[in-house]
Amino acid sequence: MTYPPIKPRPKRIVAIPSTLFASENLKLKTIKVGFLARALAIFRVEEVVIYVDKGERVNAELIADILRYIETPQYLRKVLIPLKPKLKYVGLIPPLRTPHHPTRDEKVEFREGVVVFSRRGRVKADVGLKEPVIVQGHERMGKRVTVKLRPSPAIVPKSVVPYYWGYSVRIESSLSSLLKRTNADLRIATSRCGDNVVKVWDRLKDDLKRADRVLVVFGAPDRGLFEMCEEEGLDIHESFNYILNFIPDQGTRTVRTEEALYATLAILNILA
Repeated sequence: MTYPPIKPRPKRIVAIPSTLFASENLKLKTIKVGFLARALAIFRVEEVVIYVDKGERVNAELIADILRYIETPQYLRKVLIPLKPKLKYVGLIPPLRTPHHPTRDEKVEFREGVVVFSRRGRVKADVGLKEPVIVQGHERMGKRVTVKLRPSPAIVPKSVVPYYWGYSVRIESSLSSLLKRTNADLRIATSRCGDNVVKVWDRLKDDLKRADRVLVVFGAPDRGLFEMCEEEGLDIHESFNYILNFIPDQGTRTVRTEEALYATLAILNILA
């Protein structure tokens, strides 16, 4: 096993609907989003987009808040994430244990931090060590930053880190908006009505090797992407490069989105 894990190529972007877990109570919803976050981290997804479905904007914001909480290193949460009633059950979520969630005594090259002092080109950042580190720069108080500790501490762009460094979260107003605003050179729709992934295996593998950014879109709990595209006036065949069934011959009548997420990302992880 290689650890820390390298960044994936192509960059992996996952899109899920805001109606996911909408009918669950807050406690169960929080736990399920936690396992979704684990899937994103296990398979090195770097961006997750929640697109609003059936007007469920509030649920989209709840999912986003929980995902962002989980992605934030434990030592930064009190500073960066204010307490909200909606985060009541986040203590039940298993930790990610990704490279950007090190323990205090763990010797690593990079750490996430938050600016706790900034004046006249001198910045102090809390990176989860006994004392804040001092770096040169002009960053606002309270900003989350990535710090390279060796050979001397410096604030660097997240893109400089050669390892998988967590995921970002954003919300799109609709499926149409998602497809219009997400920059991806390979787009994959997941559907039980799609092509068997085994039958396009070699072609898909070649396309993944050539791609820089791959977008994988999942449908809603009550209907698939064929129906959702039709509702928004989209041609699914024009909107996506592939429409794939990643679980052929499924043994259950339905496959839940969170289940499909694990199966799909596991296969893509083998291919690229």
